[in-house]
Amino acid sequence: MLIKDDKTTRKYNMETPVKNLVDIVELTSDDALLPLFECIINSIISLKLLNFKKEDKKIKIQIFRGESPQEINFDDINTISNIIITDNGIGFNEKNFNSFKIPHSQLYKDDFGCKGLGRFTVLAAFNEMNIKSIYFENEIWKYREFKFNNTNEIYDIIENDNPEIKTNKTIVELIKCNNHIILDKTAISIEEIANKIMQHCLIYYLCDDLPIIEIQDFENNELSTQIIVNDLYKEFENERIHNFKVKDIPFKVYVMQTLKASNRKNHYIYYCANSRIVGNPKHLNKIDSIFSYPIVINDNEYFLNCYIVSDFLNKRVHNSRNSFRILQDNEDILECSNDISFKDIENSLSSILEEQFSDFIIKLKEQNVQAAKDYINLKAPRYRSFLKDEKILNDIPYNLSDDKKEEWLYQKSLKVRNKVEEQIQEFIDKKEFNKENIESIIKEVKTKTAYDADSLADYMIRRKSIIDLFDKFLDADAKGEYKLESDIHNLIFPMGLISDEIDYESHNLWLLDERFATYKFIASDKSISSISQKKSSKEPDIIMFDNRFSFGQENSGEISSLVIFEFKRPGEIAHQKNKTNYRWKFSELVEKYFDDFIYSQDKKNYKGRSVKVGKTTPKFGYIVIDVVPSLLETYNENKGWKKTPFGSYFKMNEGENLYIEVLTFAKLIEFARKRHSPFFDKLFVTK
Repeated sequence: MLIKDDKTTRKYNMETPVKNLVDIVELTSDDALLPLFECIINSIISLKLLNFKKEDKKIKIQIFRGESPQEINFDDINTISNIIITDNGIGFNEKNFNSFKIPHSQLYKDDFGCKGLGRFTVLAAFNEMNIKSIYFENEIWKYREFKFNNTNEIYDIIENDNPEIKTNKTIVELIKCNNHIILDKTAISIEEIANKIMQHCLIYYLCDDLPIIEIQDFENNELSTQIIVNDLYKEFENERIHNFKVKDIPFKVYVMQTLKASNRKNHYIYYCANSRIVGNPKHLNKIDSIFSYPIVINDNEYFLNCYIVSDFLNKRVHNSRNSFRILQDNEDILECSNDISFKDIENSLSSILEEQFSDFIIKLKEQNVQAAKDYINLKAPRYRSFLKDEKILNDIPYNLSDDKKEEWLYQKSLKVRNKVEEQIQEFIDKKEFNKENIESIIKEVKTKTAYDADSLADYMIRRKSIIDLFDKFLDADAKGEYKLESDIHNLIFPMGLISDEIDYESHNLWLLDERFATYKFIASDKSISSISQKKSSKEPDIIMFDNRFSFGQENSGEISSLVIFEFKRPGEIAHQKNKTNYRWKFSELVEKYFDDFIYSQDKKNYKGRSVKVGKTTPKFGYIVIDVVPSLLETYNENKGWKKTPFGSYFKMNEGENLYIEVLTFAKLIEFARKRHSPFFDKLFVTK
């Protein structure tokens, strides 16, 4: 039972301990100077709230060094222990002090994008903050002092009216850096710190709203170096501002040129929010490869720093101010959404920069297109159809190695081929044979023909490589040793296999003659018994039948032609044991195989192939050897052998319908080159 009773309505404000807020701040090694940046920006805002002249607004930063870093530091620079930031801004008046006491304060959110978290970032890196402030409020000069840490939070508060010094002055001390993640990263020179402050505050400089910032470096409490940060901006030249829109959202980019330094290699994009650089810069060449090189203007090389600002970025920055709530690519954006991605912004920026530096870009594009053409003409003729496609040539990324060019062209070729095939298939499926569709499909067929020609070029490249390799096989190595007969044999057709076990692309019978590549049955280094019903253990190097023959006992196959090739090892004259004996006939090397096919009896109960070879069956024997000595040549000419106009030898055994030809490996390669010369000359001759 619920009992109701009149009670006074009360409410409780939730309290969040400072330590809890500090614990959720995750600093990385890249955030070594982030606490300092937070304090500098607070000082800038404090100065913006006063109507001082720009030259009267001042911020002084004092760096006090501590211990040596744990990591090796060849510059002999110690880590940062304490930092003091002094400004002459509006100070910690009542309004600002109350805002300081409230986490996520909204006081300056609308005007300056402040999230009310900077002081917690400081405590994530330092033991304590000490603040002393002289300010003018309600027509009275006042002084306020307090300390701020994780344990005591805001404590040791001192407040006085009418201090002796009556001028705006606020001192913020950051005491004892203790964060091991960033501590070693603070061991950097005062010059590097000043440069990073300069970059971080660039937007204020570009908006002509930057106070004078002086930074001092102390070693053992003695001043060693001081730098005016504002002087560093003098190196920037030719400031250019561009306004652009992405899906109706306005953006502004500041494009700064800086002379190339010896160690710099990239153009950078900086995204800014609420007059601050957010996160690490992006490499411009990752967005547009044309910016892989310095910009050349009047023979000077420059790198670009591009600073992008927008209210859109101000609203999308994370509370930690080191990243944005923005998707990287539009692929992750729903079609119904009007949101934008980094890629959308960067594509627009790329167009702006290409227009701004058009003279340089046009020249660079011409060079890149020519480099692509040279690569295709000299090294990759399989892509020659692309030479007439300016769009593809212009799309090739810049600064690619030959391997990367090959990868890009292959992917593009595959994509275009698939698209053409799909369009042709679509035409076939629709069956709409009107004039317009027919003209369209003719265009697609022409495109396909161009890519088919590229495939032929690729095939010719393979053949040229095989011929070159074959040629190398014939050369003696440094020790005078030659390739084995098996090496030559396997290059033409793998030993121990038949045509049913190997595809067309896996052998090179075209080296012998184009006609042989189309024979129905081919066997390499197989006994005659294993491929027919003839009883014979002899193993021709390569044997071919000209038609498909039958299998099994009930069928017999009378072939239309029989071809046998015999190879002899390079460096050897022939097969005889006595190398000085030249009184032997060429025909001895192959006639024995034909004799076994004609005169041997069939094996009984053989379940294999039935092959019939008679005296009238056209038979061709080819013998390939390394050299033909003059004595051997004379002996065979006296036995009826004749020399062809091409340097080979032949003989006809008319009674057996047998033609035998002898040629050297050198002649074999020569014939292969000549057959291909019309193609090779077209594809590989340097223009």
